[in-house]
Amino acid sequence: MSVTISIRVEDEIKKDIEELGYKPGEYLKKILTQELKKERSLRALEWIKNHRLESEGRTAEELIREARDSR
Repeated sequence: MSVTISIRVEDEIKKDIEELGYKPGEYLKKILTQELKKERSLRALEWIKNHRLESEGRTAEELIREARDSR
């Protein structure tokens, strides 16, 4: 299912989009899709940064070995 979103732009912007060979609706859909992917990636990266464990300079291998040895 799709919905219609309307925006008002200057004639110059519409002409620029058309000169690039796009229909304005197709171009805006492409840009919105790209920006949404970028925003999701940035949010995921931020989440990862906020939730990663501190390694105190140790490698993943050292942390795993230490966890196994402590069992």
